[in-house]
Amino acid sequence: MLSKLDWITRKALLREEGKSLVPVRGGPTILLVEDDDDMREMLAGALRRDGYTVIEAADGEAALDWLGLGALDGEPRRWPALLVSDIYLPFLSGLDILEGLSLALKRLPIVMITGFGDADTHARAHALGASFVLDKPFSLIDFRHAVRAALRTEKDDPRSHGDGHVL
Repeated sequence: MLSKLDWITRKALLREEGKSLVPVRGGPTILLVEDDDDMREMLAGALRRDGYTVIEAADGEAALDWLGLGALDGEPRRWPALLVSDIYLPFLSGLDILEGLSLALKRLPIVMITGFGDADTHARAHALGASFVLDKPFSLIDFRHAVRAALRTEKDDPRSHGDGHVL
Protein backbone atom coordinates (compact mmCIF):
# COMPACT_ATOMS: atom_id res chain seq x y z
CA MET A 1 0.00 0.00 0.00
CA LEU A 2 1.28 3.46 -0.89
CA SER A 3 2.03 5.90 1.90
CA LYS A 4 0.43 9.33 1.71
CA LEU A 5 3.79 10.85 0.72
CA ASP A 6 4.31 8.24 -2.05
CA TRP A 7 0.79 8.88 -3.36
CA ILE A 8 1.27 12.66 -3.39
CA THR A 9 4.64 12.25 -5.11
CA ARG A 10 3.15 9.84 -7.66
CA LYS A 11 0.29 12.21 -8.44
CA ALA A 12 2.72 15.09 -8.93
CA LEU A 13 4.93 13.03 -11.26
CA LEU A 14 1.95 11.88 -13.30
CA ARG A 15 0.53 15.38 -13.57
CA GLU A 16 3.97 16.63 -14.66
CA GLU A 17 3.96 14.04 -17.44
CA GLY A 18 0.29 14.46 -18.31
CA LYS A 19 -0.52 10.84 -17.47
CA SER A 20 -3.58 9.22 -16.00
CA LEU A 21 -3.50 8.09 -12.38
CA VAL A 22 -4.62 4.62 -13.50
CA PRO A 23 -1.66 2.76 -15.03
CA VAL A 24 -2.09 1.01 -18.34
CA ARG A 25 -1.03 -2.65 -18.12
CA GLY A 26 1.02 -4.32 -20.76
CA GLY A 27 3.51 -1.50 -21.10
CA PRO A 28 7.18 -2.03 -21.97
CA THR A 29 8.76 -5.15 -20.49
CA ILE A 30 11.43 -4.64 -17.85
CA LEU A 31 13.67 -7.48 -16.71
CA LEU A 32 14.38 -6.85 -13.01
CA VAL A 33 17.28 -8.83 -11.54
CA GLU A 34 17.69 -8.47 -7.77
CA ASP A 35 18.67 -11.12 -5.22
CA ASP A 36 17.15 -9.34 -2.20
CA ASP A 37 13.52 -10.51 -2.16
CA ASP A 38 12.17 -7.43 -0.35
CA MET A 39 14.00 -5.00 -2.64
CA ARG A 40 12.90 -6.91 -5.77
CA GLU A 41 9.27 -6.94 -4.58
CA MET A 42 9.32 -3.20 -3.83
CA LEU A 43 10.92 -2.25 -7.16
CA ALA A 44 8.69 -4.61 -9.17
CA GLY A 45 5.60 -3.19 -7.46
CA ALA A 46 6.63 0.38 -8.26
CA LEU A 47 7.32 -0.50 -11.89
CA ARG A 48 4.00 -2.33 -12.26
CA ARG A 49 2.13 0.63 -10.74
CA ASP A 50 3.80 2.77 -13.40
CA GLY A 51 2.34 0.48 -16.08
CA TYR A 52 5.35 -1.66 -16.99
CA THR A 53 5.33 -5.41 -17.47
CA VAL A 54 7.95 -6.78 -15.08
CA ILE A 55 9.85 -10.05 -15.35
CA GLU A 56 11.52 -10.81 -12.02
CA ALA A 57 14.74 -12.79 -11.61
CA ALA A 58 16.36 -13.51 -8.24
CA ASP A 59 19.88 -14.03 -9.61
CA GLY A 60 22.02 -13.90 -12.73
CA GLU A 61 21.23 -17.49 -13.63
CA ALA A 62 17.47 -16.83 -13.64
CA ALA A 63 18.03 -13.71 -15.75
CA LEU A 64 20.08 -15.74 -18.19
CA ASP A 65 17.32 -18.38 -18.33
CA TRP A 66 14.90 -15.66 -19.47
CA LEU A 67 17.29 -13.85 -21.82
CA GLY A 68 18.74 -17.05 -23.25
CA LEU A 69 22.30 -18.36 -23.04
CA GLY A 70 23.21 -16.35 -26.12
CA ALA A 71 22.99 -13.19 -24.03
CA LEU A 72 26.57 -13.80 -22.87
CA ASP A 73 27.67 -13.64 -26.50
CA GLY A 74 25.49 -10.68 -27.42
CA GLU A 75 22.66 -12.75 -28.90
CA PRO A 76 19.85 -13.06 -26.35
CA ARG A 77 16.71 -15.03 -27.20
CA ARG A 78 14.48 -12.28 -25.74
CA TRP A 79 14.90 -8.51 -25.48
CA PRO A 80 13.25 -6.55 -22.70
CA ALA A 81 12.71 -2.84 -23.25
CA LEU A 82 14.96 -2.26 -20.21
CA LEU A 83 17.19 -4.28 -17.91
CA VAL A 84 17.36 -3.28 -14.25
CA SER A 85 19.96 -5.35 -12.43
CA ASP A 86 21.82 -5.47 -9.17
CA ILE A 87 25.56 -5.65 -9.83
CA TYR A 88 26.50 -8.26 -7.23
CA LEU A 89 24.37 -11.38 -7.71
CA PRO A 90 24.74 -15.08 -7.00
CA PHE A 91 25.94 -17.32 -9.89
CA LEU A 92 26.42 -14.57 -12.48
CA SER A 93 26.92 -10.87 -11.73
CA GLY A 94 25.02 -8.01 -13.26
CA LEU A 95 28.29 -6.85 -14.83
CA ASP A 96 28.72 -10.29 -16.47
CA ILE A 97 25.26 -9.95 -18.01
CA LEU A 98 26.00 -6.38 -19.03
CA GLU A 99 29.29 -7.42 -20.63
CA GLY A 100 27.58 -10.08 -22.71
CA LEU A 101 24.80 -7.75 -23.82
CA SER A 102 27.35 -5.06 -24.75
CA LEU A 103 28.46 -7.36 -27.58
CA ALA A 104 25.02 -7.22 -29.21
CA LEU A 105 24.32 -5.07 -32.23
CA LYS A 106 21.17 -3.77 -30.58
CA ARG A 107 21.44 -1.31 -27.73
CA LEU A 108 19.55 -2.21 -24.56
CA PRO A 109 19.04 0.51 -21.94
CA ILE A 110 20.28 -0.69 -18.57
CA VAL A 111 19.93 0.63 -15.04
CA MET A 112 22.36 -0.97 -12.58
CA ILE A 113 21.88 -0.88 -8.82
CA THR A 114 24.40 -1.73 -6.14
CA GLY A 115 24.95 -1.69 -2.43
CA PHE A 116 28.72 -1.70 -2.94
CA GLY A 117 29.28 1.06 -5.47
CA ASP A 118 32.71 2.56 -5.87
CA ALA A 119 34.22 4.67 -8.62
CA ASP A 120 35.74 1.64 -10.42
CA THR A 121 32.45 -0.30 -10.39
CA HIS A 122 30.55 2.73 -11.69
CA ALA A 123 33.14 3.32 -14.41
CA ARG A 124 33.06 -0.32 -15.53
CA ALA A 125 29.25 -0.38 -15.63
CA HIS A 126 29.11 2.82 -17.68
CA ALA A 127 31.89 1.59 -20.01
CA LEU A 128 29.83 -1.56 -20.66
CA GLY A 129 26.78 0.54 -21.54
CA ALA A 130 24.80 1.12 -18.35
CA SER A 131 22.63 4.20 -18.66
CA PHE A 132 22.50 4.72 -14.89
CA VAL A 133 24.16 3.24 -11.80
CA LEU A 134 22.28 3.82 -8.56
CA ASP A 135 23.84 3.22 -5.14
CA LYS A 136 21.66 1.64 -2.46
CA PRO A 137 19.91 3.03 -0.62
CA PHE A 138 18.32 5.17 -3.32
CA SER A 139 14.98 6.90 -3.34
CA LEU A 140 12.11 5.35 -5.26
CA ILE A 141 11.69 8.69 -7.03
CA ASP A 142 15.31 8.59 -8.27
CA PHE A 143 14.82 4.98 -9.39
CA ARG A 144 11.65 5.80 -11.32
CA HIS A 145 13.31 8.83 -12.93
CA ALA A 146 16.27 6.66 -14.02
CA VAL A 147 13.91 4.07 -15.55
CA ARG A 148 11.93 6.69 -17.47
CA ALA A 149 15.08 8.50 -18.62
CA ALA A 150 16.74 5.26 -19.79
CA LEU A 151 13.63 4.25 -21.76
CA ARG A 152 13.16 7.76 -23.17
CA THR A 153 16.81 8.02 -24.26
CA GLU A 154 16.61 4.70 -26.07
CA LYS A 155 13.27 5.59 -27.70
CA ASP A 156 14.54 8.99 -28.89
CA ASP A 157 17.82 7.59 -30.27
CA PRO A 158 17.96 8.27 -34.04
CA ARG A 159 19.45 4.78 -34.57
CA SER A 160 16.19 3.20 -33.39
CA HIS A 161 14.40 1.12 -35.96
CA GLY A 162 10.89 1.55 -34.61
CA ASP A 163 10.85 -1.63 -32.53
CA GLY A 164 12.13 0.11 -29.41
CA HIS A 165 15.65 -1.18 -29.96
CA VAL A 166 18.63 0.67 -31.29
CA LEU A 167 20.89 -0.95 -33.84
